[in-house]
Amino acid sequence: MRRFLTILFAVMLYAGATTTSEAQYTNTRYQGEVYVSGGYGIGNIPLNRLQLHTVHGARVGECFSAGIGLGADWYTQDFNSGLLMVPIFADFKVYAPTASRFDPFVMLDLGYSFQPESPSLGGMMFGAGLGFHAGCFALSAGYHLQQLSIAGINLNMGAIQLKLGVAF
Repeated sequence: MRRFLTILFAVMLYAGATTTSEAQYTNTRYQGEVYVSGGYGIGNIPLNRLQLHTVHGARVGECFSAGIGLGADWYTQDFNSGLLMVPIFADFKVYAPTASRFDPFVMLDLGYSFQPESPSLGGMMFGAGLGFHAGCFALSAGYHLQQLSIAGINLNMGAIQLKLGVAF
């Protein structure tokens, strides 16, 4: 786990360094986001999900941001019972240059999720989508994939996802 997080952090730093010019470093600022999202399960294991995520990182220039995220994901079919997972992930966004407070973006989340009661139950997490910031509000739609490894067997749970949040 520690090795994975170290590699993830190194990739995030490399991506930020290679997509910015020296002039953009003077325009680097903190960016935080809190999202509530829902996902409609698709595929072989169609579990719906409710998620609460927070991302903290840096906005580098006007066109790139990178951050580290932490969250709580509830996977369920009937909302009476389910599976709680805790994701730790890197969040990358590339913004379209605009002259207004409307900031469209493409996003990518990569990380690892585990179950708090049984940390050996976990797997890779991936999310991708399109969205926008309008002032302090954010909205995005995309795809979310959670992989679980149980006794050497990998299970993939996919979902179409809608995220609503606040950026600060």
